[in-house]
Amino acid sequence: MNCPLNSDETMLVDYAAHRLDAAKMAMLDRHMLECPDCAALGLEQSAVWDMLDTWEPSPVSVDFNRRLWQRIDAAEARPWYRGLMDSLRFANWKPAFSLAAAIAIIVGGFVLDHPENRTTTDKKAAGSESASVSATEAEQVEQTLEDLQLLHQFDSAKAAAAPKQM
Repeated sequence: MNCPLNSDETMLVDYAAHRLDAAKMAMLDRHMLECPDCAALGLEQSAVWDMLDTWEPSPVSVDFNRRLWQRIDAAEARPWYRGLMDSLRFANWKPAFSLAAAIAIIVGGFVLDHPENRTTTDKKAAGSESASVSATEAEQVEQTLEDLQLLHQFDSAKAAAAPKQM
């Protein structure tokens, strides 16, 4: 038998809950005699199930239902603007402030890390319209256009081949 710890751990839980058939119970009993890890886990699971069997929930108070329905009715009777005001409280906006701070840090880092973009933007704003394109940028644009043309050819070939396959 393969060790349930390596393949199916739920078998040990089912064993402790007595949900296995007799053949699997006997097979697992034999395995647990040879495997101390499975025996320990089986004992632990049995202890958990025994404690759950002996557990008694605390009794519900006599007026529980009445108090519950009173709270539900009070929440429904509350005016709509109270719900709006509750949603606009500062505690509800804390995650938004954290997100805004993180975005501000990222944008600030990008602006400070790329000063050349900021200076060219400032020059354009000042009225100097001399746009220079480097050779690598022109090559990148050309390569991108060639890639797009190749993808377009693949799409055309795929569309032409699709009716033939049916």
